[in-house]
Amino acid sequence: MSHRARQSVSKGDNQVAEGTTVHATLVPTRVICNVGPMKLRRPTDKLAGCVWLPRFIDKARHHQAGTLHPDFVRPFCHPLATDGLFLAHFELGKDEIIQVIAESNGSDESVAEWFQARAQYTPEKVAAWNELAPNIGKDGYPAHRGFLWILKQYYGGVAPDPRVDSAFTAIAFDEGYLDEVQP
Repeated sequence: MSHRARQSVSKGDNQVAEGTTVHATLVPTRVICNVGPMKLRRPTDKLAGCVWLPRFIDKARHHQAGTLHPDFVRPFCHPLATDGLFLAHFELGKDEIIQVIAESNGSDESVAEWFQARAQYTPEKVAAWNELAPNIGKDGYPAHRGFLWILKQYYGGVAPDPRVDSAFTAIAFDEGYLDEVQP
């Protein structure tokens, strides 16, 4: 991004004279969501062999308790966000799964049993999801346009780190563990 220096600025040995056009690359640092005390499992954590399910359960429980972080409210179960893609892939109704989670009394195992008992659950379908999900947002995969929108809205159109190329890596960046998944 370029801007006109309005006054002489000194930084170490570098001098920028008034009226000089400065070309700089901004390194975005805004975190999309600092979840703070709201604990969410990582997108790659599995339940019933399925990535995203534990994180979805956590978000649903926060939603039911009224403690879902404001940055998560709009995309929660949105058809174009990861939640919506998850629901569509497994042919799950939003209200249906939220009710099952509400009636689980905090038991992940009862949600897993219900999930696996559904006719739409097959090991092949889970394997296909587990392969697709970490690529959501990448060029050529679902939600790429949405991912570009996120980059524009929150990071000025540039990924905050060159390793951020999908919804999963954006979450890892935002929640502080990108180095663990993309060294």
